[in-house]
Amino acid sequence: MTTEPRYFIPVCLYPHTKYRTAAGLMALFDKYALGKHDHLMVVADRLLVLDRLVSGRYWTVTQATSKARQEAKQVLSLINRISIKTGARPRGTVVFWDEIAETARYAEFSRLLLDAVLSDRLLSESIHEFAERRVKRFSPGSAPEREQGYEREYLLSEVSMSVFCTEILGFSNEVWERPPQPGAPDPLKLLYEQRRELIPPLTGREASRVLSFLFADSPSEAKAI
Repeated sequence: MTTEPRYFIPVCLYPHTKYRTAAGLMALFDKYALGKHDHLMVVADRLLVLDRLVSGRYWTVTQATSKARQEAKQVLSLINRISIKTGARPRGTVVFWDEIAETARYAEFSRLLLDAVLSDRLLSESIHEFAERRVKRFSPGSAPEREQGYEREYLLSEVSMSVFCTEILGFSNEVWERPPQPGAPDPLKLLYEQRRELIPPLTGREASRVLSFLFADSPSEAKAI
């Protein structure tokens, strides 16, 4: 018997995301028939905070957090309107990042997962390489160690939320808006393609995450989330 797909959809908040538009969200709900399938949408306001702290657009954590939450509320409200319009509301849950990240269950799983990831040389070096490269390119450079710390937290948070929602919560079909830049370090890709064996000891079963993209093209500087 074929199991119906259950979708995990991280909602990115970078400036040009289609998820800020009704047309982009309608494309998502239509392509994956979300009115017929269970789905979890997580608005990634925490990742937007970290991204802005790295790039220097906002100077304090308080400012970055306040602005990101304001934008996230607007996007979440739009998602809810589209969900009602398409009849998908009964099958879906839409939450802010911290509504999951601040739960005890997530915190414990994330700790175990990140211990495994950071103990693996391939994964830990990839994360360090990407953080260092992006900080050199996009940050003001006034506090490189702190900025690299924010970027590392971004990547590790992205990995933790993805694995938790797909493998633990069972929304195994993850949907990204677009694929990442060709050649960009991708810890999740490395984890699932080259270190997949790290997953079963943490979950008690074989890894099941499947990744797809709403749009096939990758934007010039957009992140996955």
